[in-house]
Amino acid sequence: MSNSSNRSKEYETVHHITSRIAHKVRFLQEEAERNDLVEMIRRAADFTGIKLLGWCVMINHFHILAFLPTPTEVDEKEILRRYGVLKGAKGAAALEGQLAKLRLGDEADCKEAERLLEVQRKRMYNIGEFVKIVKQWFTEEYNRRNGHTGTLWEGAYHDRVVANRHKDIVECLGYIHLNPIRAAACATFDGYAWSSYSAFKRGDDVAIDGMRFVYSQITEEGRELPLCEIAVMHEDLLYNLLEKWKLRRAEEIVLNRAAGYEMPDDPLTNEAILNQARVHLEEVRRASMDLRAQREGEKSARLRRGSLMDEIRNLLTLRPGIDTIAMEQELGVPRPSLYRYLRKMRALGIVCQRERGQWESIK
Repeated sequence: MSNSSNRSKEYETVHHITSRIAHKVRFLQEEAERNDLVEMIRRAADFTGIKLLGWCVMINHFHILAFLPTPTEVDEKEILRRYGVLKGAKGAAALEGQLAKLRLGDEADCKEAERLLEVQRKRMYNIGEFVKIVKQWFTEEYNRRNGHTGTLWEGAYHDRVVANRHKDIVECLGYIHLNPIRAAACATFDGYAWSSYSAFKRGDDVAIDGMRFVYSQITEEGRELPLCEIAVMHEDLLYNLLEKWKLRRAEEIVLNRAAGYEMPDDPLTNEAILNQARVHLEEVRRASMDLRAQREGEKSARLRRGSLMDEIRNLLTLRPGIDTIAMEQELGVPRPSLYRYLRKMRALGIVCQRERGQWESIK
């Protein structure tokens, strides 16, 4: 994941954005807080021109999948509309009045009006500005309502650019929608109200557009998939991802218990899954041991071959002209193997053949 000082600014990219509450405090435990944060995510996306593909707001962090499009020209009317989405009708009216007042003044005032518009344009089509708006707004609102001071968030947000492949984008969205199940916050894939998949099933336009965008790459000639088909495909994906996660979690539990650690029961990993994990880990262990034994055997064979060559050379140095029959008896090596080594050593220029059956060292 990238950090706040090294983020991709390329357009036409999909971003998986996450941010966590400081010290993992559950400031988002109240339903009203999560409702407000989801609403602000939607408003900030509209203002910045970023396309929301999916989201999930948990009690101490959030996930967003977003598409950063190529910027388009934003005129004054559109700036005022977007500003109204962000700041409300009064905020948009105040900005419009300020611009009108400045334009009644001299040339410097007119330039100031254009500068104000440009300031808003520069906030658009920018992932960093999008997240900044969301987090700052929520911090201010939370602090005002709860008498809290200071920041709520744990450092910089994380922004991972998802590979521009259908499989990666779909699986990333599936991972985001699986968070409530993994956290035991709900029992069904669409049972968590602060997930875009739940919003999709409720008929929310933004969530529907996001799901259609994600699944549009698998259609032929731009054909739009029916929503019921998208739902079936996505639930199949979520089921497969959940089964993989159950096994990984079960393996973690099995390994920690084997090491003597107490691991709490997990509602998603029953005894059958734990047994499956034990069998899989045992297969991995045996395969690892077999591979290690094979490598050690190959290493020993290489060492034996090198050692036998040294023995042959030493024998020929001490007894030049010795024949292969005597060498076989002296070294205890079968004649076919002995001939094979002698031919190899002759090719390397280590020994030479004096007469038929007689050898001597030349190195």
